[in-house]
Amino acid sequence: MEWKTFNFKSKRTGRKCVVLDKDVYICGFCRGKGVVSSKNKRTCPVCLGEGTIKIHPPFVICAYCNGRGRSLANSNLSCIVCRGKGIVGVSTNQVRICPDCKGTGRKGGGSLPCLTCRGKGVVEK
Repeated sequence: MEWKTFNFKSKRTGRKCVVLDKDVYICGFCRGKGVVSSKNKRTCPVCLGEGTIKIHPPFVICAYCNGRGRSLANSNLSCIVCRGKGIVGVSTNQVRICPDCKGTGRKGGGSLPCLTCRGKGVVEK
């Protein structure tokens, strides 16, 4: 299984365990639109209508929701790992794929986040 990350701003796919270093990315929850529902024009609760997320590097794309920022069980709820941003911070640039979940963010194919990597899919080297 090839785990890939996606750089929303530049629309480039990276290889597994790639640490991203820009500080502004498109919101994963609303996909940069700033609104959650096109019918009701409800403002995105994650980016507050801006469409972008500002985060201090280093970080990786959330493995638990694959950068979508939404819960798998209910698409109206934000991801419990990244809180809807689609990206999660890491403490260092030196990371490797989590040995327990193999980069999926879930242990044993379940619906709860991996306890080793906390759903990020990567751990420090």
